[in-house]
Amino acid sequence: MLGRDKLGYAFAFGSVTAIHLLLLSRLMDWGTNLVNLCADLFFLCHGLIWSRRSKGFKWSIYLAGYLILFLLLVVYAGRSLLFPLLLILYAAVYRSPKLMGYLVIFILSILLLTPYWVQSLITFSLFYSVLLAVGGARGERFHLVMFALGFPLLCFILFPLLYLLFQSAPQTLAATLKRGDFRSALLTSLLTATITTLISLFFGVPLAYAMARMEFKGKRALESLLSIPILTPHTIVGIALLVMLGPKTPIGEFFRRTLGVSIAGSHLGVVAAQVYVSSPFLFFSAMNGFQSIDPKLERISRSLGASPLRTFFKVSLPLAAPSIFEGCVMTWSRALSEMGSLMVLAYHPFTISTFTYDVFTQYGLSEAQPVAILFLIICLWIFILLRWIREQPAAKAFIFSR
Repeated sequence: MLGRDKLGYAFAFGSVTAIHLLLLSRLMDWGTNLVNLCADLFFLCHGLIWSRRSKGFKWSIYLAGYLILFLLLVVYAGRSLLFPLLLILYAAVYRSPKLMGYLVIFILSILLLTPYWVQSLITFSLFYSVLLAVGGARGERFHLVMFALGFPLLCFILFPLLYLLFQSAPQTLAATLKRGDFRSALLTSLLTATITTLISLFFGVPLAYAMARMEFKGKRALESLLSIPILTPHTIVGIALLVMLGPKTPIGEFFRRTLGVSIAGSHLGVVAAQVYVSSPFLFFSAMNGFQSIDPKLERISRSLGASPLRTFFKVSLPLAAPSIFEGCVMTWSRALSEMGSLMVLAYHPFTISTFTYDVFTQYGLSEAQPVAILFLIICLWIFILLRWIREQPAAKAFIFSR
């Protein structure tokens, strides 16, 4: 029986090789023919492996996949060089339905959304991953329908950024990264955004705690006032700050005479604008964190002899720390990306946002693209790093127990 199997395998491999050497060599060049021969042999070899490992393996279904790939890629799309690559992937993942789903997304993205196939692959793979994670539980079906209805919004958010990331060559990005003006603008942004976050943290957390614990008439109106920076157009914010802090104003003259510095057109102006537009994110996130804490825990701490200050630092603050951390991330990110108010109050020194806009207005889109891409990559890596730190047990023990 074993000898018959070996003869069958030899006959199958020999037949495929003969077809390529005698017939297909007249239809395509030798290089393409050799690549397709290797792919076909790989496909046949894996078919034999799957048939021996699985009693339910059906050659008809396996070969039907080969035929579908051939019709789609060679006959319909004319992608003869892409066919062997996808055939090898198909043979490798045939026995894994989950991986086969990703392969189908890959093929459809290449065939139907060719200019945006990378973005389509990433976005729809994300949707498919959610489907796999949720599974087919009855209680989740309605949620999946709602997720599918909202998925176009996620596509709209991700597609432009994903498309931008692939618009410049690595050599162009490396040359842009070496520019002194780019590094200076990036350093200014990182420094001022960090200072802005620390200022917002110092003043925002006490205010958030007070607003979460106190009840008084007009509290909702006061909360609405604290959201004004989110609702106000940032160019108007810049004009308002310039009127109050600019040259020849009482505050501006005070800083000029006493400290010898000007707020407008300086790092102080950058920080002032960033604090104004980004601090509400930390405040509201911290307030939600404090509101989620049961006041009974604080009363128990007080009944055991702890002072209000000690109760705040040992009970309230550690429990609200995850929300405060999220607020810090949002505040830092918002400060880093601020531009509208800076265009009026402190166009110089350049932050990375104003620098990108300046390059765009002076030299056009082609010169601004690598700057924008580098800025986006840096922001994404920093955001991923902060999220990773947020999830580490050691970081939780260090940050949230303080």
